[in-house]
Amino acid sequence: MPGDALTEVAAELYGLLPDEFTAARNERGRAARGDDRDLAARIQDLKRPSPAAWLVNQLVRHRPTELDEVLELGAELRAAQDHLDAAQLAQLTKQRRQLVAAIAREAGDLADELGNPVRGPALDAVGQTLQAAMSDVAATAAVRTGRLVRGLEAVGLEVDLKGAVAGEVEGAGTDVPGSGTGSGRAGDGRGRAGAGRGARGGDAEPKAPRESREERAAREAAQARERAARAAEEAEQLADEASGQFTELDARVADLQRTTDERTAARDELEAQLRRAEDELDEVERELRTATRDRDRAARAATAARRAADDARDALDALDG
Repeated sequence: MPGDALTEVAAELYGLLPDEFTAARNERGRAARGDDRDLAARIQDLKRPSPAAWLVNQLVRHRPTELDEVLELGAELRAAQDHLDAAQLAQLTKQRRQLVAAIAREAGDLADELGNPVRGPALDAVGQTLQAAMSDVAATAAVRTGRLVRGLEAVGLEVDLKGAVAGEVEGAGTDVPGSGTGSGRAGDGRGRAGAGRGARGGDAEPKAPRESREERAAREAAQARERAARAAEEAEQLADEASGQFTELDARVADLQRTTDERTAARDELEAQLRRAEDELDEVERELRTATRDRDRAARAATAARRAADDARDALDALDG
């Protein structure tokens, strides 16, 4: 089977929305069955990409400039590690965090634009995949294909590419599943790539001279300083973030405390007004009861007086008659 035939189909499929993938893959597999059953079977074996892999694939297609900026910074980081430049490494590490965070946010916006929102853990996995691509040249090549099947993760200086890419990967120096050539694990971005060049063109790199004990000790000390510098930089970053979060929450607590005090004072005033109103109501009710009794007495007295007046008028009329 021609290796590029599967790669061509995969390039089309991994550019689709996830919900469209399975039906399109099955259709392409059926279409290929009449001419190449082996190709058809390999197409049917293509796996739907994980959310993070799908989104990285879309960055390749829709945000190539931003992605290139991240991957090029990764090359600078690897060069700084090779030259044991601790100061440059610390600066580039900080830039890496900022760039990865920025493009992860951009990836979330892109997912919204494409009608397939991605949130939370998937965006974290996007950042993890980009960091893996920055740490290893083979992983960089895998990401650039736009045919990732799953997210990538760097473990130390290694990135496992087994089953990570559909189709062939040019420039990776590592065979990956789906291309029909096997699988492998990417190392530090140099050993595997160099081995691949030697296997193809017979121009393997010459062996490096053996280190002396002093050179090895100096190299290990420099590496220890690099690790310490990275740890210090990351600790400072975490401290800054924690301090910023504390300041923000402290201001929030102060605002809520002020609001609580204001609402408590307003409640106390309303309760005082209610007590005064209740006292005034009790006084008015007492006055009402007194006035009601007086009115009733006056009504009875008026009735009796009217009756006496009527009786007197009747008696007068009787004498006149």
